[in-house]
Amino acid sequence: MKTVLVPALSVVLACAQAAAAWAAPSAPVAALAAPDAAQAWPRLFYSPGQRQAIEQARIAPAPALAGTAPSGPAAPVIEPRFVLQGMAQGRRGASAWINGEMLEQGETIAGRTVRIEPLAVRLRQAGQPDIVLRPGQQGSATDREVQDIVPSDSFHKK
Repeated sequence: MKTVLVPALSVVLACAQAAAAWAAPSAPVAALAAPDAAQAWPRLFYSPGQRQAIEQARIAPAPALAGTAPSGPAAPVIEPRFVLQGMAQGRRGASAWINGEMLEQGETIAGRTVRIEPLAVRLRQAGQPDIVLRPGQQGSATDREVQDIVPSDSFHKK
């Protein structure tokens, strides 16, 4: 039995010494309590002023150099394309799925107001021609005619 108690006793003594060493105050712990201790350690989180500066840097455009010329002509503005996947009308109102987004009467998409009619959807914008789409059609303001997503000659009856 003595052989069993000796190893267990040494383990208990080692743990007691380690606990005493952890509980004793040391010089680094006292240094952390100093008011300027935070400056010595790297920050895990940013201060409110630093976060605001980071956000402003993300939003603000890069300043152009005074001596450089423009890089060239601006890219042409691409007119948005509208695809009407479907529409539904019920007692509570009407909905249309345009470009994968569900829109209700009077909502806007790309600056155009949605007007849902019995068989079509009209997209209005002041000073621009209306775009009238039926389910399965696509178009933009620059197109002369709307186009079917699936060409009319792709299906044949048996």
